[in-house]
Amino acid sequence: MGFNNMHIIVTGAGAGIGRAIAHRFAAAGANVIIANRNRENGESVVQEIQEKGGSALYIQTDVSQEQDITNLLQKATEAFGPVHVAISNAGITESASSALDITSQEWDQVYAVNTRGSFLFCRACAQNMMENSVQGAIVTISTLMARDGKGMSGAYASSKAAVIMFTKTLAKSLAPMGIRVNCVSPGIVATDIYSKVETEMMMEKGTFADWLVEESIKSGQLLIPRRGEPEEIASAVAFLASEEASYITAQNLSVDGGLDWCW
Repeated sequence: MGFNNMHIIVTGAGAGIGRAIAHRFAAAGANVIIANRNRENGESVVQEIQEKGGSALYIQTDVSQEQDITNLLQKATEAFGPVHVAISNAGITESASSALDITSQEWDQVYAVNTRGSFLFCRACAQNMMENSVQGAIVTISTLMARDGKGMSGAYASSKAAVIMFTKTLAKSLAPMGIRVNCVSPGIVATDIYSKVETEMMMEKGTFADWLVEESIKSGQLLIPRRGEPEEIASAVAFLASEEASYITAQNLSVDGGLDWCW
C-alpha cells in the first residue's frame, strides 16, 4: 500500500489515532498535512515524521470553521499540490455525558466539530479532487458507539452516527467522479477522548479504556480480549485509502475486536 509522493491531509492529527494515521501514511512515502487545532501537538507530530525521514507540514485548523477549511486547502495545495487522500479524524466529546445533563451549547460544540467539521472538510477536499481530476479517496472516522447508544456520550455517539450516514451519501454523490468514500469505526482504543469520562467517573487518567476492556471480556462480548492500538486503526484507514480497496466505497469498517457491546 504505497503512497509515494501522494498528498494526504489528516485532521485531528496531533495525537492518538490521528497521529498514528499521519505516521502510517508518511512511512509509506506520502506528503502529509497535519491539520490540527493545537499547534504544539501538531508541530510535534511534524517533527516526529521529519526525524524519520518523512514529509509533513503543520497547518493550524479548527474544522468547525469554514474559513479555516478554506485556508487549509489553499495552503496544503500550495505546498503539495492536489489532494489525493483526505482523512476526516478530528473529533471531541462532551464533559457531561448524559443527554439529561449536557448543555445545549456543549451539544452544539460537539456537533460543530464532529459532524459539521467532517462535512466541511470532506466537501472541500472532494471539490479539490474534482477540480484537479483526481480519483482520490476520503476516509472518515466514527466510533463503535455510533451503532449502540447507551446512557453516556449521547452527543458524541449521535454526532458520529451522523458521520457514518454522511459518508454513505457523499460516496453516492462522488462515485461518478471516481472518488471513493468510506468510514472506519474504532473500538476501544486508549486515547485522550476518554479523559472527560474518567473525570466524571472519578477514575485515574488513562484507566478507563482498560476498565472497559476488562468489563467487555467478563461479559464475553469482546472477541479479541484486549484494547486496540492506534496503529491498528491507522492500518485500516490506509487500506481503505489504497488501491487495494479500489472496489470498496460507501462502507463503514468496524475495527473493534468483535465488540458487540459498549457501556
